[in-house]
Amino acid sequence: MKFYIIALLCFIIFQTSFGQSQTRIIDMHIHSYTNSDFGVREPASDYYGIKGSGNAESHRSATFAAFKKCNILKAVVIGSPESVENWVAKDSSRRIIRGILMFAPTDYGMDSVKLEQMIRDKKIEVFGEIAPYYSGGTLSDSAWQPYLRICERYDVPVAVHTGGGDPGGTYSWSPKARLRFGDPYLIEDVLVRYPKLRIYLMHNGGEEWHEHALRLMAYYPQLYTDVAVMLWVEPNTQRTVTEFLKNAKHAGYLNRVMFGSDQMVWPYAIEKSIKFLNSLTFLSKKDKEGILYNNASKFLKLQK
Repeated sequence: MKFYIIALLCFIIFQTSFGQSQTRIIDMHIHSYTNSDFGVREPASDYYGIKGSGNAESHRSATFAAFKKCNILKAVVIGSPESVENWVAKDSSRRIIRGILMFAPTDYGMDSVKLEQMIRDKKIEVFGEIAPYYSGGTLSDSAWQPYLRICERYDVPVAVHTGGGDPGGTYSWSPKARLRFGDPYLIEDVLVRYPKLRIYLMHNGGEEWHEHALRLMAYYPQLYTDVAVMLWVEPNTQRTVTEFLKNAKHAGYLNRVMFGSDQMVWPYAIEKSIKFLNSLTFLSKKDKEGILYNNASKFLKLQK
C-alpha cells in the first residue's frame, strides 16, 4: 500500500509538471538590445531590488533559456533593427517575430520608403513597439500616418505603447513624456482611419487607462491588447491588471487579450508573469490558454 501511494503521488507530480511545461505560449512583448543601448532606459534594479542582466549578450542568452523553459513558441522581439537581427541570427528554434522599437518617426533614419522595403524584406513583421509617448506625442500625429498606411496595405500588425513609463524617466532619458500621452483614447483617430489595420495596445492602457482600453475594444472589434509588464513589475500593476482581466472577461473581450512579459533587462520576469497569470482563479483553463497562446495565434494569423 505504501509503495502504491508513493507511486501515485509521483505520477500526479509528473502529470502536473508535464502539463504545465506543455502549455504553449506566445510572448507579444520582448525587448532586445545591443551593447550600446543596453541599460540606457532601465533603472539599475527593478521594484523588488533585483538587478538586471549584466550586458546585452547575457540578457539574450538568459531570455532564450526562459523561452525554452516556459515553452514560449513565438516571441515578438522589439529593439533596434541591429539588435533584432542579432537575436534572429542566434535563434535556431525560429521563435522570433521581428519587431522594432521607435519613439520618433525618424528613428534609425526611417521614412516611408525604408519602412516599405524592410517590410518587403521581412525585416519588420510587427511595427512596434511604437512609443511616441516618450517623445511627447501620439500615434495619431501626422508624421506616423504614412507608416500606418503602409502597414495596413501589407497587413503588418502595429503595436503601440499605452499607459505610463518608468518612474523618473521624465527626469532622465524621456523629458517630453507625460502621462496624458499614454491614454488609448488618443489613438482613436487611427482606428477610424485604418479599419483593416491589425493593432494592439501594449500594457492594456497601463495602470492609468485600462478602462479606456476596454471602452475602445468595445467600439473597435479589430483592436487587441497585451498585458505586458502589468503582470510582474510591481504590486499596483498586478492589482490593476487583475481588475482589467476581470472586466474584460465580464464584458466578453477576453478573446482579444494577449500575453506579453515586457521583461526588459530582467529575464526572470517571463516566468513570474506566467505564474501570476496562472494564479488568477477567476480565469478558467480555456481563458488562460487563450491569453497565453490562442488569441495571439489568431491575431498574428499563425493558425491555419
